[in-house]
Amino acid sequence: MTSISQELREFGTKLLERRGALVEWSADDEGSAMAPKELANLLHADGEIIRLSTQPGGEGWSFSLASDFLDTASQLLEMEPRVGAFRVDEMYLKRGDLETAVQRAFTWLNAKVRLLDTQEVRIEYHTWWFHALLVSEDRWETRFPISINAASGTVVELPNLLDLWEFEPHPGANQQPPATYQQAVREAQLQLRKMAAGFFDRMDGRLQRDKKRLREYYSALLRESHQKKTRGRTQPDPEKLAARERAVKLELRRKNNELDDRYAIDLTLNPIVLTRMEIPALAVELSVQRKRAQKNHTVYWNPLLKQLEPIRCSGCGRGTFSVAFTNDDVAPLCAKCSG
Repeated sequence: MTSISQELREFGTKLLERRGALVEWSADDEGSAMAPKELANLLHADGEIIRLSTQPGGEGWSFSLASDFLDTASQLLEMEPRVGAFRVDEMYLKRGDLETAVQRAFTWLNAKVRLLDTQEVRIEYHTWWFHALLVSEDRWETRFPISINAASGTVVELPNLLDLWEFEPHPGANQQPPATYQQAVREAQLQLRKMAAGFFDRMDGRLQRDKKRLREYYSALLRESHQKKTRGRTQPDPEKLAARERAVKLELRRKNNELDDRYAIDLTLNPIVLTRMEIPALAVELSVQRKRAQKNHTVYWNPLLKQLEPIRCSGCGRGTFSVAFTNDDVAPLCAKCSG
């Protein structure tokens, strides 16, 4: 196998594995990948098994420059977020009374909490940039960031980290896919509902307006049917009236369904950029006593915000400064999740 063929094979294998596939190669440069359904469909595989080959014209996906390898690989790469890893070596860290700062920042709803220790640490913050597109009778789109403390898993509202003049590339950063992605997606979905509230209201307003017009039109048809007189009779035929009324109501239902389809909202939410920024911070270790159970928890003082970050709720995953704790494992809960 030539060096180029080997590089293509290694690159393609890593690309498939990053998308969740299990790849195996045999001694004769033929291979296979068990892939998630979405990936298998993209590669036009029959079922969830993708055949692999390093020869042009081979069965399945051919890892060769003489094939469509680069075109197919580019489609997979377009689904990947762009990643940049940076670091800041020095930042100001609080030197004052952190115990007082903790008591001011947090409300402990059902436990006794005391400060055990503080130490300087280096924390990586993941800022995921998302592109969101909502398509209905109209369309709406935006880009927005979600920042997460990779050590605590807490979502934090940070300024643009790339505005820091002190940052520099961090080639030694962990290259494994970050575990914060799913949490970032959940938070992005929550924030998107707030950001696009006007769009949702506008589409709902149009839907209700059009449905009102339909009701008024078909109600007028029904009134007209009741007012008509059949030939030779002073009153309309009850059976004909009932049949016409059923027809009108059926048509109204069909038109309403068409409106529901017309104003249905399709959401596309894609990650476009990930910034991994390692900065100094203060780790504040706390001892939490809940009835007879005790557990230590760590909160972080953020030098960018110049304040303590919230604790992540073990129920909903969101950050909170008003904290309750479970009885047995002393897990933090926000006021809403604690009931």
